[in-house]
Amino acid sequence: MPPPNHSKPSFSRANRWVIGLNSVLAVVAALALVVMANYLAGGYFKRYQWSRDAAFKLSEPTVRVLDSLTNDVNITIFFQPNGQNSQIYELTKALLAEYQNVNPRRVHVKDLDYTRLVGAARELLATNSLSGLHDKDFVLFQSDGHSKIAFARDLSKYDFNDLLTGRSQYVRRSDFLGEMYFTADIYSVSYPQALKTYFLYGHGENNPGDPNGGDTKVGPTGYSKMASILKNEITSDWDRLILQGTNGIPSDCQLLIIAASDHEGKFLPEELDKISAYLKQGGRLLALLTVDCGLEPVLSQWGVVVATNRVVDLNPKYYVDRNTFYSANWVADNVIVAPLASQQLSILMVSPRPVFIAPKEGKVPGAPQVSYLALTSTNAVDDRKRMGVYPLLASVEQGVINGVNSPHAGGTRIIVAGDSYFLDDQAIELPGNHYFAVRALNWLLERPQILLEGLGPRPITEYRLYMSRSQTRKVQWLFLAAMPGAVLALGALVWLRRRN
Repeated sequence: MPPPNHSKPSFSRANRWVIGLNSVLAVVAALALVVMANYLAGGYFKRYQWSRDAAFKLSEPTVRVLDSLTNDVNITIFFQPNGQNSQIYELTKALLAEYQNVNPRRVHVKDLDYTRLVGAARELLATNSLSGLHDKDFVLFQSDGHSKIAFARDLSKYDFNDLLTGRSQYVRRSDFLGEMYFTADIYSVSYPQALKTYFLYGHGENNPGDPNGGDTKVGPTGYSKMASILKNEITSDWDRLILQGTNGIPSDCQLLIIAASDHEGKFLPEELDKISAYLKQGGRLLALLTVDCGLEPVLSQWGVVVATNRVVDLNPKYYVDRNTFYSANWVADNVIVAPLASQQLSILMVSPRPVFIAPKEGKVPGAPQVSYLALTSTNAVDDRKRMGVYPLLASVEQGVINGVNSPHAGGTRIIVAGDSYFLDDQAIELPGNHYFAVRALNWLLERPQILLEGLGPRPITEYRLYMSRSQTRKVQWLFLAAMPGAVLALGALVWLRRRN
């Protein structure tokens, strides 16, 4: 008979309680670590861009604008997802998701399908006095009582090459302008500014239309789209101005645009005196002079000479026809056009007059700083068959003269071109021309530097496979007969093997 076992059990009730409590505490600790990690990740995280599609990668200026927000910005994507603007809808939705991811505390994006959520759509339109809109696809930005709208029709540029060459029956969207509009609109509603631009008229200038909406059709050489850029992208009100008689340049004029067309008449001496006085007080001027209108002597006082001859670039890379060509060379270190140079965007110009820097015997302290913005290639010729490099665009900048009160703290700014048609309603549709107009207006109106840094159009990449009729039949046989037949044959072989 074996002796009785008097040793204590190794797995007593106390030990079981200790082990159980230890397991519970370990699970609680693990859950606490997971909760703390998620809490920290919500406020301190790092996102990486894996997509190669540039349309969804935000530029540094946009990220800085979003990081600087102190007020909430509510964004409503008011679209029919499966409508005619479905491609723009998808690009817009993906891009604005990136905006929200950068600053989820301040940027709030809502998707509103007005065909499905009819009640909510009507309420939004009524609340924001938008019930009379004809274009229903848009993005609405709201912050602290201020609002801006980016319409779907403005968010892309088109490429007509496939249509003209017969390769397609449709016009392809070539560039997506979402970031240009969205960042500017977010900045505008977050940091509203009162801006006012005037278009000079009364001498045959390119027509911007009626600021009250009366003139909607101003012709292909009109400036209605330039006026639309001012209103929708720059957030500047605008009006037309006539300087004849006792009229002067209004005190709220922060930019004067003179777009002298082929029908331009000469300015009167008293008009030139008013423009000259305005510039000396720190005014801003966009001078687009297709013809000699009498403004040239005023510009020469600021170091710019607009020649009387016209040029065309014969370089096959830029040449279009005997009057029209794409600009060849940007001055890459100039803040206005540096992004156009980096993105290799050209502007289409029509029979421009060269714009030269006036010769100076010696540099006078406080003299205007004149810079070239764009030049032709070495193959440009003027109407006298003289070949060489010709400057096409110039900018002027100078501080306030003699302490005179100025509407701009930064002093006088001028941009001069010997062509007004490269920004008319036809040419401004081109991505390079549109982008240059936006950057020139931002610089002249002294908009923040952050809006001058790299907010350009993003190319829309499409992949198309072109096949002949015989190639199409071969592909059809491959998918309809060869591939299903191969699967059936394989199944038959497996069945026969199993039977054997």
